[in-house]
Amino acid sequence: MWIVTLKNRYKFVDNYKNPLTGKFQEVSCTFGKNNREVRKEAQRILDEKIRKKLTELKSGNTDITFSQLVDKYLELAKKQLAYNTWYRKKTTLEKIVNEWGPNLIARKITSQYINKYLDNMLYNSEHPYANETVNAYKSCISVVYDLGIRYGYITENPVNNVKVSWKSQSQKRRDEIENKYLEDDEYAKILMYCDENKRQDLKDLFIWMYNTGMRVGEVAGLQKKNILEDKDGHYFARVNGSLIAIRNTDPDKRHIKTKNAKSFAGDRDVYLTPETAQMAIRHCKGKKANDYIFKNEWPTSLGYWNESKINLVLKTIANDKDIHKNLVTHIFRHTHVSKLAEQGWPLNVIQHRVGHGNSRITRQIYLHITKKVKNAAIQRLNDFPDSDTILAETKKAEKMKVI
Repeated sequence: MWIVTLKNRYKFVDNYKNPLTGKFQEVSCTFGKNNREVRKEAQRILDEKIRKKLTELKSGNTDITFSQLVDKYLELAKKQLAYNTWYRKKTTLEKIVNEWGPNLIARKITSQYINKYLDNMLYNSEHPYANETVNAYKSCISVVYDLGIRYGYITENPVNNVKVSWKSQSQKRRDEIENKYLEDDEYAKILMYCDENKRQDLKDLFIWMYNTGMRVGEVAGLQKKNILEDKDGHYFARVNGSLIAIRNTDPDKRHIKTKNAKSFAGDRDVYLTPETAQMAIRHCKGKKANDYIFKNEWPTSLGYWNESKINLVLKTIANDKDIHKNLVTHIFRHTHVSKLAEQGWPLNVIQHRVGHGNSRITRQIYLHITKKVKNAAIQRLNDFPDSDTILAETKKAEKMKVI
């Protein structure tokens, strides 16, 4: 779907391939606003229009292969998705095609075939996958079929009837929330490692993510012009893109900053703590407006930060400092959420600050922390002075005055 701006109106347009002519045709609808809710409703209307038109054409029994559908989906998705999201889907779908083979006709693949494939991933004795990973595979297969239906190549999505035999993860879910964020001593150990290895650049990066909840790509993409001061003298960082690496390109041209953040909610202003405000001033000194303010000082880095390599460093830190958690860059983001929850920030304000339209993990961490704070408060009620004690102490004090 794309949007055409008209006078006081917005035209939402999508296309589909007419199976009789082999050419693309457009459908459209107009609204007076352009926000997330409107875009969602517009997409629903356009999908329904396309469905009706394809039904009228009575097509959908082509012998297109699943591999060919994947190619068509990836070509379209590359124009719609953030690069890293598109690349993850591309990697997943290429793995599926490699395992299924290139010649499976899409309409002949049954829900039972897909069910067996996904169940085998879950319960493979040599390399079992987690529920979340298998669900991502299922989602990728489904979006490919949805495109096939929209463009008139097939009529049904077999994934709709897939019932995966999910593994029980009740204990894992009970344990996982506290493993999603850092305790104060664990955070301190990470900073200690940076000091011991003379990596002030890494230390500043970790401190910034801990204090702001920003994604590592958002931090890496911060330019001097993105550090601003409001009329009251408060500093904030304007998040409007992420630094990403384009695979298989010239190393000197590989790193680019996207035009927008990861999601609609991602474009935001993040007010800085005193610690990060001073850090921003220090890092901006002597730089030009378009210069990135956080530089990777490692000799072979070309000055850019790479999330996967930072995660490798964090694995080393976890082993060195005996931290029994899955240390990845996102843990600083989750830790920031936990700290805000401890301070009593409302969930919707936290979500806006970290650029989450909707996040299961953010919500779970928030509820977990607020429950801990509530329980601690209830425990403190045991020390609340009772009326008889206050009365007795007051009488005693009054008696002492008389004497």
